[in-house]
Amino acid sequence: MGIFAAWREKYKFIKLLVEAQKTIWYPILFAALCIISGVNNYTVYIPIMWVLVSFVLFSALFTDDNKVFFVPLCMIYFALGSDAATNMFYESSGDFLASIHPSTVGNLIAMGVVAVGSFVARLILDGSVVAALNGKRRFTMGIIAMDVAFLLNGIFSSSYDPFNIAFGAMTAAVLTLVYILACGITEKSEEPVKYGCISMLCAAYTALIQILIVVYRLNLAGLYCTVYSDGIILNRNAITLGWGVSTVVGAVLVLGIPAAMYLAKNCKASFLSFISCPILLLGTLIIDSRGPMVVGAAAFIVFSVLCCIKGANRVAMRIYVASFFCLAIGASIFVISNHPDILSDIALTFRFNLNHVSGRNDLWDDGMADFFRQPIFGAGFSDGGYPIELKNKNFYSNMYHCIIVQWLGATGIVGMLSFLWHATDFVKLFFKKFTIDKLFLLGIPAVTLAMSLFDNFFFYPHFQIFYAIFLALAEYSHNISNNTNEGAI
Repeated sequence: MGIFAAWREKYKFIKLLVEAQKTIWYPILFAALCIISGVNNYTVYIPIMWVLVSFVLFSALFTDDNKVFFVPLCMIYFALGSDAATNMFYESSGDFLASIHPSTVGNLIAMGVVAVGSFVARLILDGSVVAALNGKRRFTMGIIAMDVAFLLNGIFSSSYDPFNIAFGAMTAAVLTLVYILACGITEKSEEPVKYGCISMLCAAYTALIQILIVVYRLNLAGLYCTVYSDGIILNRNAITLGWGVSTVVGAVLVLGIPAAMYLAKNCKASFLSFISCPILLLGTLIIDSRGPMVVGAAAFIVFSVLCCIKGANRVAMRIYVASFFCLAIGASIFVISNHPDILSDIALTFRFNLNHVSGRNDLWDDGMADFFRQPIFGAGFSDGGYPIELKNKNFYSNMYHCIIVQWLGATGIVGMLSFLWHATDFVKLFFKKFTIDKLFLLGIPAVTLAMSLFDNFFFYPHFQIFYAIFLALAEYSHNISNNTNEGAI
């Protein structure tokens, strides 16, 4: 890498670009390109994605601060647009490939090879990976245990499908490699924690703005809201991006909340970071995503209180929090007093009613039945919660939609024990030399786990990327908490 470092110092233009990537404007630019790319078809998203890949390649060759890789890690997936109608996921029985034009597949594979290859090669050649592996990593053994369970899922099941090992290998590879690479990034970075949080918040805003554009288009076509005599129903099934359906988008929005609260507590632009949280929560309402809605609201309340206790911005945070919640309570009282039926209307619109049937109970019952039928290694990920005649083309739709049931039903006692091992490491890091900053960083994995009690988020590759990144950042924060205090970006 010496020749590229020499070029960086020799040519002012290269040096200027390298320094620009370390500022807040780089993740904002990356997010803006992802927003445009993700709401258009392949005639737009393919050339934009190649530009984003060129950013990654440039960083791999010239950067002197590896934290810039958090930007593509968090966001490049959201640049994937759709070549079909927004409701294609449900019309195609859950087939995400229906959103991809056949001519784009080669481009996407080539992009993956260039982006991932250059990124990994950079961290290997500059010694970051070796440094990460040589360091004391608190989550390594627990993750390896989960990897073993992933690979052995359903191994002795009478209905074993060879797809089990393929899915297990993919899941193990993403979680493990991203954790190691994220640890490597922190080895050769300045202020990686705040930069990682900025990248995560930009990813959440990317998802929010993309979904607002889709909802606007649907509303113009009369396909979003349906008004009945007893309330309003939001057509969430028509809301689909090239990279996810409404529940997935809602979960990404919620992951931005802990990152925003970390920045609100520690950075100069504390108000902008704080106000991002209710804005992101509003996004979960717009797309009627119940699980993220509830978990996000709980996280916002808890983190808001914690921000008022300690930190450079605690006085400002007390003003923001008190003002916001007084305003929210006052507005709620006013609306309820003038519209007595508003609570029942909200319950109908957002499906918070006893008559709503989500199908979760049947999936959970099937998962537990699979566990008791194959208690040691489970029935495997391919078994799923639906009978063959009802299975969708999308693999994840057939999962049990509860992380506990999924570990038990798909991987059995072996898988559950491996997850408990990881959870024990998680709790140990949380309580050892406890700091509020570390809580916010672990908040992103914790929120992922909480939302996964009612869905499959933990097992999605892009959520595992977020999960692994913030495990590494929390570990980094723990290691430096008594030695340094990162400055503001």
